[in-house]
Amino acid sequence: MTVPESTFTGARAYCPSPGRWSAPDSQAAEVEVSRLVAAMVTAIRPDVVLETGTYLGYTAREIGLALSRAGSGRLTTVEVDEGFAEQARVRCAGLPVTVVTGDTRVYRPAERLDFVWFDSADSIRGEEFRLYYPWMHDHTVVGFHDVGPQHVVRGQVDALVADGLLTEPTTIYTPRGVCFANVRTTNRA
Repeated sequence: MTVPESTFTGARAYCPSPGRWSAPDSQAAEVEVSRLVAAMVTAIRPDVVLETGTYLGYTAREIGLALSRAGSGRLTTVEVDEGFAEQARVRCAGLPVTVVTGDTRVYRPAERLDFVWFDSADSIRGEEFRLYYPWMHDHTVVGFHDVGPQHVVRGQVDALVADGLLTEPTTIYTPRGVCFANVRTTNRA
């Protein structure tokens, strides 16, 4: 069951009608954003996908369904809370999804990343990007949730752009805000 996003997020100049979106609760991504992330996965056909902040697995399930329909690719999603991770495992059963319980700042991928969706604690998303950057390549696409002006994530993304690690992102003005960008590896030390 979902409720209008306006239950959790007020109207703002960049998104004056948040009730057009819906979410299961205040912690889960908007349903439409989860589907948008899955559409990105469908479009770019990644082999290796990473998600930070699984929560109950709503977005992970959408990504897993997209990968399953494509017939290739797999998602690893990292959640710090074991109870949430277990619910996500149930929600994603039978899909090419591995739910890892742990701190995203400790987890290290086993191989290079083609698509990364950042949706963990908003205070650490820029740090997570920098930690996973060595596993990214010139064709890696990343997405960040909660980049609206009411969140701190936008400043973190702007710092990554200023440091030459990301291209200028495309921002989509959902109630909480979402953006996608390509990774720049030419400045790698």
